[in-house]
Amino acid sequence: MTPKASTTAQDAVSTHAFFMDHATVAEPDFAGDWDPLQALLHFQTKAVPGRIIPPADVSRLQSVKDFLREHFLDPHLSLNFLCRRFGLNEFKLKKGFKQLFGNTVFGYVQEMRMKTARRLIIEEKRNVNEVADFLGYSSPNHFSAAFKRLYGFPPAKLKAWQM
Repeated sequence: MTPKASTTAQDAVSTHAFFMDHATVAEPDFAGDWDPLQALLHFQTKAVPGRIIPPADVSRLQSVKDFLREHFLDPHLSLNFLCRRFGLNEFKLKKGFKQLFGNTVFGYVQEMRMKTARRLIIEEKRNVNEVADFLGYSSPNHFSAAFKRLYGFPPAKLKAWQM
């Protein structure tokens, strides 16, 4: 068990970008007993250790992630566009995003696209061609290959399992 942290330390940890994405207090009854430092021990993060990211850059990188969560289907996404929009240079964007979130910028975009693909196939019962077109792939084969790289099986198999 970790020692109880001061309220300032708890606030700092609980508002960190990692917790904004991964941690919630399940029951309001236990909110007073929740220790974010202890909760950190329960999460396995892929974030890469390295240089310390300044708080201003952490805020910008979280803004980039929030933007990508909303605009991951935009065909005009580029590192240059994100750098200009959020006031980061390319090095800080690429290295900071990977260090903070454990994934590259476009690895995260790809992950969001594939999660959407799974949802469309399972919940909306769309076929692979429709999903590939919706996600902006040039062909269903490219989409199937990307899906298989991430999940280990083709999207057609996912559709077959749902029947």
